[in-house]
Amino acid sequence: MTLGDNPLGNSPVWRDRILRSRRAGVLVLAVLLAVGGIGYVLYAGTPGGSGDDSSRWSRAVAEATPQQVLGGERRPGFPSVQRMEHDGLVFTVTVAPALPGRNLVRVDALPLKGHAHQEADEEMTVEVDGGAAPVEPTKRPGADGLWAVVDLPTGNPTVLVAHGPEHRIPVMLETGSSGSADALWAGPDGPECLQAATAAVLAGGKAPTSCPAAELRDADRAGLTSIVTTLASRGVEEVALSADSSPRSRAASRLVRHLAAGKGVKVVAPSARPGSRSALVVVTGWQPAAERLAAVSSLPVEKQALRSDGVWLAPWLLSPGVVDSTTGAVIPLDFDIRDEAAQRYSQTLAEYFPEQAPTGSAYLAWRSAREGADARGESAFYAASRAAYMPAEPGHSSHETTVSWFPGGTVTRISLPTG
Repeated sequence: MTLGDNPLGNSPVWRDRILRSRRAGVLVLAVLLAVGGIGYVLYAGTPGGSGDDSSRWSRAVAEATPQQVLGGERRPGFPSVQRMEHDGLVFTVTVAPALPGRNLVRVDALPLKGHAHQEADEEMTVEVDGGAAPVEPTKRPGADGLWAVVDLPTGNPTVLVAHGPEHRIPVMLETGSSGSADALWAGPDGPECLQAATAAVLAGGKAPTSCPAAELRDADRAGLTSIVTTLASRGVEEVALSADSSPRSRAASRLVRHLAAGKGVKVVAPSARPGSRSALVVVTGWQPAAERLAAVSSLPVEKQALRSDGVWLAPWLLSPGVVDSTTGAVIPLDFDIRDEAAQRYSQTLAEYFPEQAPTGSAYLAWRSAREGADARGESAFYAASRAAYMPAEPGHSSHETTVSWFPGGTVTRISLPTG
């Protein structure tokens, strides 16, 4: 791909950043070759060394030097995405928000063509050079990728990703000397925060200063209003409300309770025995939603708290990891994944982050960066399921997705616009 083909390089700002990054990479490579004479530098020491080993740096041959994926430079408050090839794998390491304090690290590892790695995450750990003990990156319900939380100091810390017992890959960062990371990044909403931030930057916008879970957006408020109004109009007598402690979820819970009271609909806990006309409304973040829905789905049918009017998800829960956790759900959206813009986003994501699945929150951040914060499409209810079993809707030849959002599944409009 040439610079002109790169959507991040079409503006003068991005072009200048990329060129500066390339010039810097050439200079570093020249110095390493002159001094080391064997190739690139890879971190391969062991903790607790002494003498020359106290720096814990040693030389080893790697297939490529780390490359900045977004923007070509490191700076505080800007999600750092670095990619490198090593040991037959392509590692993509994302650190955000790149501020002093608790930061979230996402690690993706894909085998290179012609290399057969059975376990890409075998013996993988993440640590801060000179910091606390290494931690093992783990999967998180509701999101793809491997995740770890680290404490970053001020200045120029280095995150070390170890693959196997010998090799540690350095990811150098800039956190600055002021500011601090929002607690949401280290909590269950962290993956959504990180994906929204990288999507905005991928679109050429600024890195968001806060997480989506920090507030209830007007569009989210409208979507939740349409859920309660629709359920009440269908004769639903009670809503089982699943919420969590995030600012967005608390605001959503208050809104749903207020609207339900105005419609004469009772609000109960998800554990309550279902009434004759009952629906489950989920306003948590990705992780609690996936965990709670999966816990119910894993039970024998006779032990599940089946709701006669189904599962209804808040707009921000369009994530394959959440949808995978239930047999099907209804979700209000102001876009269709088949729209031209939504397909362009999924194609761009596949080009730059092939290991990531598209999500609604990340797409909205991408769309806002490209088209402005007020960009909205037609709002409607959609059926979301990874199993394309529903009968065809007039005007749609098939419910099966043709883009990479939900391969083999469906996110299909089932209603007229919600307002």
